[in-house]
Order: sequence, then structure tokens, then C-alpha cells
Amino acid sequence: MFPLSQRWTRELMLTMHGAHFARKLLAQLNAEVFARPPRCGRCKGASIEIRRRKNGNWYWRCYAIACKTGPTGRSDAWNRDIKLSEAR
Repeated sequence: MFPLSQRWTRELMLTMHGAHFARKLLAQLNAEVFARPPRCGRCKGASIEIRRRKNGNWYWRCYAIACKTGPTGRSDAWNRDIKLSEAR
């Protein structure tokens, strides 16, 4: 393991040898779920981004203009909670 960082930031990078660590890290970070955003349930578009609620739960949100604003001018974007499986 070789730490790579800068002392004036909170960033930390490291290199590891072996695929086991990478697989475990990707699983822990839900990479497979986050890499496959759904189509919008309203406009069927692909302008989907991932967001996090104040309670810590993740959700998908459509950013297409058609879905972003309702008839009153207020935000009415389509969104859907992301169901994550428990860490292994």
C-alpha cells in the first residue's frame, strides 16, 4: 500500500495490488447499483442523476426540463428511492 496525498487537503489516494480489495470496495460503495440509473418514470428520458436526502438515503432524480417544473413553476421532478442491499 502506497499512500498518495497532499498535506493541505483531506484527500487520500492509495494504490493496492490485487483484485479482491477492488471488488470489496466497489461492493461497499454500491458501484453496480449506481452505475445503472433507470429511465425516468414520467418522460422516459435518461437525464437521471443520483442525489442524497438529508436522512442519508439515496435517490434517482430526473433533470429533463419536462419533468423538472410543474404547472405552478415549482420543482416537480420525478424521483425514485434507491433500495440498497445490506453490506456483505
